[in-house]
Amino acid sequence: MAGILTGRRMVITGASRGVGFEICKLFLKEGASIIGVGKDEKRLKEAEKFLKEIGDFEGVVADLEDENFTSKIVEKVEKKWNALDILFNNAGVMLSYGGFLEESDEIFEKTMRVNLYAPYKLVKALIPFLLKGKEPRIINTSSGAGTFDDIRKKYDIASYRLSKFALNGFTVILANELKDKVAVNAFDPGWVKTDLGGPNAPGLPEDSAKGALAVVTLPFEITGKFFKDGKEINF
Repeated sequence: MAGILTGRRMVITGASRGVGFEICKLFLKEGASIIGVGKDEKRLKEAEKFLKEIGDFEGVVADLEDENFTSKIVEKVEKKWNALDILFNNAGVMLSYGGFLEESDEIFEKTMRVNLYAPYKLVKALIPFLLKGKEPRIINTSSGAGTFDDIRKKYDIASYRLSKFALNGFTVILANELKDKVAVNAFDPGWVKTDLGGPNAPGLPEDSAKGALAVVTLPFEITGKFFKDGKEINF
């Protein structure tokens, strides 16, 4: 029996661990063909070996902080499919737990490079392939920490909050720009047990993957929205 993602071609960042790894597992079981991006070559190769047992998965080693990180991803997409149905900007970092005045400029800049600039660059690099795809979609992994309601009340994890708040804005504006061409939505995986979320998080990345599947299977006309656990939430 064919899965609900059979024939769908996807690029996902942060594929070698945490939520990204669980998304790959679930989506492969549902028939997707995946190019997964990871920074750590050893870890990505281990993930690739496991994921290839489930379905069509190929890894690409790329550091999202590198100026030209998109080139290897573009090359792989062009060679493998020359089209794309799903871009899942999943990778992210949280490097500091205090306010802006407690963190270094380096932490602020690195957070923005990975959490905001990298999705922006990857969208621009892959949009020609998405426009050739079937009901193409872009999903940006955001966070409840970057919602307007949260930033009005809190100042901890400051750079992380700001990066996700900005990513939400990017999602909405891009959805307007690509209306009727590419659906663009944000996804909140929740606070889960990953390297980023830590061991005390209440949720599991497997549950986040189910929420991600709900987002990529939404009706194509739904765009510019924010989802968690399959339900729309406020930006």
